[in-house]
Amino acid sequence: MTRTIRCALSLVLTVLSLAATSCGAAPGARASSPAPDFSLPALDGRTVRLSDYAGKNVVLIDFWSTTCDPCLAEMPHLVELYKKHKDRGFVVLAVSLDGPESRAQVSSTVHDREMIFPVLLDEETTVAARYNPKRELPFSVLIGKDGSILHKRGGYQPGDEVVLAQEIERALNE
Repeated sequence: MTRTIRCALSLVLTVLSLAATSCGAAPGARASSPAPDFSLPALDGRTVRLSDYAGKNVVLIDFWSTTCDPCLAEMPHLVELYKKHKDRGFVVLAVSLDGPESRAQVSSTVHDREMIFPVLLDEETTVAARYNPKRELPFSVLIGKDGSILHKRGGYQPGDEVVLAQEIERALNE
C-alpha cells in the first residue's frame, strides 16, 4: 500500500470516528437530550419517579436482570460508586427487567448484592423501551443535575467502572 493511500485511509477513518462520536453513536458519547420522566414501582412498594431526582441530582439508571451475568458482575461496582458519591447528590436507580414471576429472585439478589439504592420493577419493560430499545443488558444512562442525558453505555467489561466513575465525577462537578 502506498504512503498516499495509507494517509488517505487514515484520514477517512479519523473523520468517520469523529463523526460517530459527535452524533452520539460511539459508546460513552455525551448527549444533551432531556431524560424522559417515568414512574415505576420500587421493590419496597413505593412508587419512584425520575423527576423526584432529575434536575437536582446526578442519576444513574441501570437496567439489569437477575439472569444477566454481566449485570451481576457490575453490581458491586455500582454499590461502591453509590456509597462513595451519595452524599454529593448521586443516585442509582436499578431498574430490574425481570418479569413478575421473578420478584422473589429480584428480592434475593438485591439482598445478596447489598443493593442499598432504589430497585425499580419494569416488569412490562415500558421504561426500558424508551431508554434502551435494543434491550441491552446491562445498560446505563447517566443523567446530569440539569436533567439531561450525559452518557449511555451498553454491556459491561471489567474496567468499565473506571470510566463510569470518571463520568460521575465530571457530572457531579458540573
